[in-house]
Amino acid sequence: MNLSLVQTYLSQNQLDGWLLYDFRGSNPVALHVAGLKSSGSRRWFLWIPAQGDPQWLIHAIEGSTFVNVNPQVSGTMTKYSGWKELEEKLAAIVGSNSAKKLKIAMEYSPRNAIPYVSRVDAGTKEMVELATGAEIVTSADLVQMVQAVLSKQQVNTHRRAAQICLDAKDRAFAFLKQRLLNDEAVNEFEVQQVVMNHLHENGLLADHDCIVSVNANAADPHYAPTAERHKPIHKGDMVLIDLWGKDRHEPEASYADITWTAYCGSEVPSTAKRIFETVAMARDAAVTFIQEKLNSGQPVYGYEVDDVSREVIIDAGFGDAILHRTGHSLGTSVHFNGVNIDNLESQDRRQLIPGVMFTLEPGIYLPNFNFDNSPVAKGIGIRTEINCLMHEGRVEVTTLPLQTEVIALL
Repeated sequence: MNLSLVQTYLSQNQLDGWLLYDFRGSNPVALHVAGLKSSGSRRWFLWIPAQGDPQWLIHAIEGSTFVNVNPQVSGTMTKYSGWKELEEKLAAIVGSNSAKKLKIAMEYSPRNAIPYVSRVDAGTKEMVELATGAEIVTSADLVQMVQAVLSKQQVNTHRRAAQICLDAKDRAFAFLKQRLLNDEAVNEFEVQQVVMNHLHENGLLADHDCIVSVNANAADPHYAPTAERHKPIHKGDMVLIDLWGKDRHEPEASYADITWTAYCGSEVPSTAKRIFETVAMARDAAVTFIQEKLNSGQPVYGYEVDDVSREVIIDAGFGDAILHRTGHSLGTSVHFNGVNIDNLESQDRRQLIPGVMFTLEPGIYLPNFNFDNSPVAKGIGIRTEINCLMHEGRVEVTTLPLQTEVIALL
């Protein structure tokens, strides 16, 4: 974390400071800024004023917890014992301004619009407001600036992970193709394990096993097979693979996260083609919109990119088949703390700033759809997912090549 950058932001946005709060690890943002891997057992605060040195308020028995904090935020350690003392000393640390009401940022999101940064409970917010007389505003933009802007090294780990993920996808589809050509039984779980083995062999880890889903299972966006629960894959089926991973050897490595779709036959059904073309147009419309806004010198916000992408799907007549936002923040975790491409599940009005990364993954999900005129509706789910990195004045797709059509495996 760059203290000077944070204080510049606070000053430019007429904020008196950033008040970070944690209780037993309830606020990972506070832990990150503080440079702590784990929290103590009592409440603590870290005050970063727009001007001056950071200050801490910690419990009297927790001194050893805060010995090795981030040097950027090292400062006076004030101790308290009881709740009354906590409130009094908090007010003294934050201070007051007789000319105007203090305005301070905390991990609070009005109406829970951005759940990823909504880490301060309502009672704590009330207590801080009463103790300090301050107005609490969201720290969402600060959180993005401090946590989600990736370093050059982190971007490099992402690029390596992206290539390994693309290779794993190719290996999985080749394995499936060979099984089908040989008329050998094959199922979702076996294909999943091909992917996971490739990731493991190449030094990547994932928070859980990837998605391999056939037909109606793909209409459930977060379905994933297990050894106990999986479906067979036959000729004439649609298969979706969604996989992600990051370098297991780099503590601050960044994920890659991609989704591709294939048809287990030689001629992709026209209905499946149309659905894929729709989600691909929605994906590409989002990229084009971002770049056009940048070209005109305008800021770009997550919510408006989501609106543009979903509008393509709605105009094509598949609005009821949209189940999720267009994309999510990507970084050291698959779902990171930067801007999401979202005005559906939540209202992410943060700006796409240089250094942040995110996915674009529009999808259409129809569990009772008959895509090949068979007597029984198989269901279908089609999603295409790419990763994007923001630069100064341009957006880069980091997971090329793009999928431009459904892969016909046979």
